[in-house]
Amino acid sequence: MTHLIKTPVVFFPGTVCDERIFIPLWQALNANGNSLDNKAFVPLQWADDLQQMLALSADRLAYFPSKVHLVGFSMGGYIAALIALAHPEKVASLTLLSCTARVLKNEDLQQRKILLDAIKNKQYKGMTQSHIEFMLHSKHHANAALTGIIKEMADDLGPSVLSAQTNATANRKDLIKKLSKQTFKTHFVIGEQDNIATVSEINDITASSSSLLKDVIIDAGHMLPLEQPDALANYLHFTLQ
Repeated sequence: MTHLIKTPVVFFPGTVCDERIFIPLWQALNANGNSLDNKAFVPLQWADDLQQMLALSADRLAYFPSKVHLVGFSMGGYIAALIALAHPEKVASLTLLSCTARVLKNEDLQQRKILLDAIKNKQYKGMTQSHIEFMLHSKHHANAALTGIIKEMADDLGPSVLSAQTNATANRKDLIKKLSKQTFKTHFVIGEQDNIATVSEINDITASSSSLLKDVIIDAGHMLPLEQPDALANYLHFTLQ
């Protein structure tokens, strides 16, 4: 029996990510008699600043006359949350993958400054293997196909996109209280070994309101859509109606 996701779904990628971050998930959503025909992708890598990110997002929402599901990964989750709050009448649900929708910690802001200085001074050498492993569950560190996709996206988009996205999303606001007051549900989905959007932090966030839901997917780190596309697809089939 075909499971058709009738409501359109709009996907938002993370930092130095493009469509490749979602291709395994899209394939899983279309497998085994399921169908995801009505979707759009927000090319955040095209944007130079936050306003351009929001303009691209609003443009994709305008593709559809009906309400849409928003699915955002990492940085894209924060952008998806901003656009959901700006256009709540267009939102059927909001799913934040590997994202807290909170302000960045001081140490994160300091790391961003170091990164931006390195790019400005042409000292940035690309994404390191250690950083890739930091974003993955330990069981995936030796998965060359998986690490290769992450490295290829970062290399293809390059330091200029990395710099623009790092700058555009540094000054974040805590969106949790506003999200908890919306009529649509917000789903926080994270990997059990996410070192950025941690299980403890998501537990704290979702305890504050019944409209904030969570799911923890095993054998996944921060790069959840690549690490566990089948498990994530199974979850989305239940929540995207």
